[in-house]
Amino acid sequence: MNYVVTIARQFGAAGLPVAEKLAEKLGIEYYNRDLVDKAAEELDIPAAEILEEEELRNGGQDTIFEKLYPLGNGPKNKQDKIFAAQSHVIQRLADRESCVVVGRCSDYVLKNHENSLHVYLYADLESRMKYCVDYLGMSEDEASKMIPKAEKARNNYYLHYAGYMQDDPAHKDILINTGRFGVDETADILEKIVREQLIK
Repeated sequence: MNYVVTIARQFGAAGLPVAEKLAEKLGIEYYNRDLVDKAAEELDIPAAEILEEEELRNGGQDTIFEKLYPLGNGPKNKQDKIFAAQSHVIQRLADRESCVVVGRCSDYVLKNHENSLHVYLYADLESRMKYCVDYLGMSEDEASKMIPKAEKARNNYYLHYAGYMQDDPAHKDILINTGRFGVDETADILEKIVREQLIK
């Protein structure tokens, strides 16, 4: 039976490297940025139109803009269509294969998926600052400004589409402090849970 792990995370809590490491350990795919491309195919529009501001920074890498506005900042009607398309893509992926899905309210989208684990990753401010500087290449000043802005944007996004905050424990199976455990140990913990609970 297919299984799926959804990962929501505080900005700077190392969600992407944890997802990548976990997927590698389990021998499955993980999906994050590529969901934008799949949604673009669904809507038959260029992916660049969904994230039109991305080209302003970092030439193709995840950008500050994307972290603040996961689906761009266009008109609400367009945003809703993009969310619906991404939700459809996420549901199809979960039905088709075992995978790890990062962000995009995937815990909400897959709330009725019978073989799933919904994870929230968080960390202390010092650890998140370090991640932003060392992994994302920000200056300390950029990181100190971006962390609260990104958290506000993500929570607004969750409230709008899911109706709850992304760290609401009522909608998560496990919350892990990556500041304490680090990327490798967090992935190890999740791998153990997945193998015991989901792989049947």
